[in-house]
Amino acid sequence: MRPRVILLFLLAVLPVWAGGLVGRPAVPFEGVTLEGRRFVLSDYLGEKPLALHFWSSNCPPCRMEASYWAQAQKAYGAELQIIAIDVQDIPTMARDFVNEFAWTFPVVQDGRGDVAAAYRVTMKPTTVFVAKNGTIVGYHLGPYRRAAAFEQDLIRLINWRP
Repeated sequence: MRPRVILLFLLAVLPVWAGGLVGRPAVPFEGVTLEGRRFVLSDYLGEKPLALHFWSSNCPPCRMEASYWAQAQKAYGAELQIIAIDVQDIPTMARDFVNEFAWTFPVVQDGRGDVAAAYRVTMKPTTVFVAKNGTIVGYHLGPYRRAAAFEQDLIRLINWRP
């Protein structure tokens, strides 16, 4: 009985803890993409809203929703920037995953999990929504199980106004 109480407590607290960054500026970070290019988050702030998608290739729930991200890039790429953060993954496995799902957006390596920790990511996948002005406006913990919910969150981000 006790482990169940702890689990219920964590399920209640983790979203609040992670969501504590909502309303604050996006945490700046730099890294290297899977293609070996330098990535600086500030280069993307102010142009379009951002969806920071934390994932890894060995995460079954990440695989469940991976095709949604490729479709979103095609449908909303002009209005929204998707940035995938590959957390504590093997680069060759990550490249295979990205190629399999035809992701064309930047994929930043987070080998030590520092970026994930800065964004309070406690599970994969997690998506952090950043408004055009650089403010964190939402989190989605876990996989999207329905394309409609996924699309609704992206449209909400695109239309978000302070």
